Amino acid sequence: MQEPGPHMAVPGHNSEANSWDGGKHEADTAVEEAINLELENSSYLRGWRLHLASLSTCLCLFLVNSEVSVVGTALVSVVKDLDGIDQMGWVITGYLITYTSMIIIWAKLSDIFGRKYTAIATVLIFTAFSGACGAAQTMNQMIISRVFQGIGAAGCWSVPLTIGYEMVPKHRHPIQGAQFMTAGALGSLAGPLIGGSTSQSGQWRWAFLFCVPLGVATIILLQLALPASFPHQGDPQYQHPTWRERISRKSLSRLDVSGAFLLLGGTMLIVAVLLEGGLSIAWSSGPAIALFVVSGVMWIAFLGNEWFFTKHERTLEPIFPWRFMHNKPWMGTLIFSFLSGIPYNILIINVPQRYQDVAGTSPLTAAIRLIPFNIFISVTGFVVNGFIAKRGVACVWILLVGSLLQVGGLAWFCVLPEDGTIPLMIYGAQILTGLGIGAVMGITLLMPPLVVEKRDTAISSGALLQFRALGGVLGLSITTTAFNNYLKTHLFIFDSLSTSDMLKAVQSARDFSPEIQHQIITRLAEAYNLQMKILIGFSALQIFVIAMIWRKGNQIRVVDAEEEKAASSSASNASGTTIATEADRGAGKLG
Repeated sequence: MQEPGPHMAVPGHNSEANSWDGGKHEADTAVEEAINLELENSSYLRGWRLHLASLSTCLCLFLVNSEVSVVGTALVSVVKDLDGIDQMGWVITGYLITYTSMIIIWAKLSDIFGRKYTAIATVLIFTAFSGACGAAQTMNQMIISRVFQGIGAAGCWSVPLTIGYEMVPKHRHPIQGAQFMTAGALGSLAGPLIGGSTSQSGQWRWAFLFCVPLGVATIILLQLALPASFPHQGDPQYQHPTWRERISRKSLSRLDVSGAFLLLGGTMLIVAVLLEGGLSIAWSSGPAIALFVVSGVMWIAFLGNEWFFTKHERTLEPIFPWRFMHNKPWMGTLIFSFLSGIPYNILIINVPQRYQDVAGTSPLTAAIRLIPFNIFISVTGFVVNGFIAKRGVACVWILLVGSLLQVGGLAWFCVLPEDGTIPLMIYGAQILTGLGIGAVMGITLLMPPLVVEKRDTAISSGALLQFRALGGVLGLSITTTAFNNYLKTHLFIFDSLSTSDMLKAVQSARDFSPEIQHQIITRLAEAYNLQMKILIGFSALQIFVIAMIWRKGNQIRVVDAEEEKAASSSASNASGTTIATEADRGAGKLG
């Protein structure tokens, strides 16, 4: 505490009585304001708890993003060792189905069972089945382990993001968001490098096993850092429930079981058909059409379920309350999250594959070539969250600039040569696109607390991430289908083969004669450029979605510079007056 100096007026030393009374009244008011401010901020973490909580949540995001991308460079070695080339697609599909389906469900569970224990449970599941993936002896074991790993990964994203919103006051959200962006980008950067290096040395199991010690450390940090009653630990009226109360009928009746079932089923079915359509399932086949129809029915039923339980307020708490549909800025944020997930997910797969298929580089070298993309996503997210948004720049302007940068970077990818060479200009395209994606992802990460009610903090963070994951899956399906169809219609030497057999033949292009090799490599380069043209369309759509977030009056800002300055000044004045009052009371006792 600052000691009162000669420059600080101490109430009680004024010679006029009326001044004394006025000063005493002002001091008492300031003391009350200071106490209210302290009570208001007491729910936030401070000191070592804050540092450990920040580290643990960032580790969660790092682990999930690394595992999403690690398989891309390790999968070939996994399939060869476990002798399961016919099932290789399900190593990725199984993970993505559960990961995409469970994000918002975990977020809602944290409302009922508490942030701390839900976060620990998700990390425990993720860590245990990461170890199971590393120990798998058959492809079936690997696929099952990946399915459960995806369940844990979904919660490792949504629950820590909610904790990040709640452990610091609003004016510190930009710094927290910058840390999250950096952790996520570093995970996406480390995944391909770890997968490439371990598979190249014949030690692919470490692509999964490295998560085990980091996961255990994360659980310990969460246990130490988060109070059991987080985020209500500063509320004197909050009664911390026992575990018996948490699993009581009254508590469980808050669960939107029907909504969770419909969301889980609808998402799993649509993700499965999108990822396997054209490969193990023909688009026009009966199973594919049935999956589309059933998924569509479940999505419609899910929306009806959420509308009914939101309109008829009961104990049950909807997973996606209908009030979201009437919140235009929030729906615009969700669409932005959906669209931004498309180029990101495609590029972290497209760029390394382009290097391996077209230039013939090793998996590790291909992963290294992706470094500029991930680095600039991280740097831009940090700058946008930590500096630009913190200075009160309107969110719509950041989204607009980020969308335009994305379009420019993807257009640059489209003009890459199709003769089998990859020039240095690809790094410029990576940097420009990374700048745009980093800006959009960084600001959308901070939007939920700005446009939704406080009671919806958890489910809004889950919805934001679930929309991003769904966008990534849809984009992957569309671009992969376009890629495969282009090769199928332009590589006439393989037109009699099925799609999966054609892709296997393309992977062995180096075994053909020079003429055939040149034809395959040229068509591959053209197909990769076609994917970039599709991505331009999705990124351009973001520019039109800005109209949903635009406001005629004051624009949405992460931090209002004037309000923050006034709040800081008020807190400082209140603190100073409190000290002066205490000094005055002490002087009175001495007198």
